[in-house]
Amino acid sequence: MSDASAGVRREITDALHRYCRGIDRMDADLIRSAYHSDGYDDHGDVFRGSVDDYIPWVLGVLAERFDSTMHTLSNISINEDGGVANVESYLIAYHVTKGGGTLKVFGARYVDRFEDRPGGGWRITHRTLVSEWQTEQVGQFVVTPPGTVPPTRDRTDPSY
Repeated sequence: MSDASAGVRREITDALHRYCRGIDRMDADLIRSAYHSDGYDDHGDVFRGSVDDYIPWVLGVLAERFDSTMHTLSNISINEDGGVANVESYLIAYHVTKGGGTLKVFGARYVDRFEDRPGGGWRITHRTLVSEWQTEQVGQFVVTPPGTVPPTRDRTDPSY
């Protein structure tokens, strides 16, 4: 394995960003665009299975438990060899619970296997979520401060 070229790095990073945006906007198509059709997701004991099963599961959890989420990535390491890349991405994810009573912040890593396939490009074939830590802050969290542009968790969001 070797460091990825700039083009490979860009394609993989774009897929990672599509995934995070898809999660935060609750956009199944955007999440799916980060995975190959036979993709597998391992979130530990809470979920292990195909991308086709993962997407409705994760969107259901997010809709049921949280008013807002924001997933951010850093320290993306990409090692590529002949159409396969091992990728590790550091994740900080913010989750405001329903009613704004608690802010949950998660530190984790995505450990991914990407493959470059004809007609699909670089996408995730296997993802493992490695949880590092979690903290909770109880208080009253305002999802949209007065006078600001409100977000939506669907395709009516201003980013579309």
